[in-house]
Amino acid sequence: MKDKTQNPTKRRKLWYWLSAAAFLLIVAAITLGLIFGLRGNRQTLSADNFQQGSEVPPPPAEDNKPEEEDKPSGGEQNTSSQYEFIAPIKDVSLIKSHEFNWDKTMSWYCLHQAMDFGAPVGTEVLAAVDGKIVSVVTSDMLDYAVIEIEHANNLTTVYKFIDPVEDLRAGQEVSRGQVIGRIASASGVEHEDGDHLHFEVWKAGEPVDPDEYLNLISK
Repeated sequence: MKDKTQNPTKRRKLWYWLSAAAFLLIVAAITLGLIFGLRGNRQTLSADNFQQGSEVPPPPAEDNKPEEEDKPSGGEQNTSSQYEFIAPIKDVSLIKSHEFNWDKTMSWYCLHQAMDFGAPVGTEVLAAVDGKIVSVVTSDMLDYAVIEIEHANNLTTVYKFIDPVEDLRAGQEVSRGQVIGRIASASGVEHEDGDHLHFEVWKAGEPVDPDEYLNLISK
């Protein structure tokens, strides 16, 4: 016959193990809750920090976008207004263009790397475009000077057979249309062409056809 006095002891053991298991489950649940809670807070803090430290303004509405300035591409200056070339003398009379032709003075064929404008001695010579005087070269052996002016867009203009205005000097700023001198008597290698202005344009150190900027022949 079984001893019924052992049942309370068994029940107490069973209750002990159930309580221990329940306690462990509670501890595990609390631990997991803390872990996931900390992760959530960390993500929230990171998002808040990003919003506070690196706010990016919304793009302007289509109607409120600032007007774009008229800037040329590739770092080029605007070619309108003061950057647009004008003829270096008034009442243009083109006697020789930038082309391969017969040089009457030297009696040979060669590339004439300029445009020559026929005009009487004393005719005003104008700066073709805004720029700065690079040099004013004169010589006791010649009856004329050579003026070199640098401009935007890596351009340079050269004016030959010219009598410069008084006090014209290197480093001086000149404006488009400003009188820089007057035509002098032609001499030297082009004296057979008569009195004229010899006008050159250089781009990045290389001679180019001045008509690319003056558009006189195409007009």
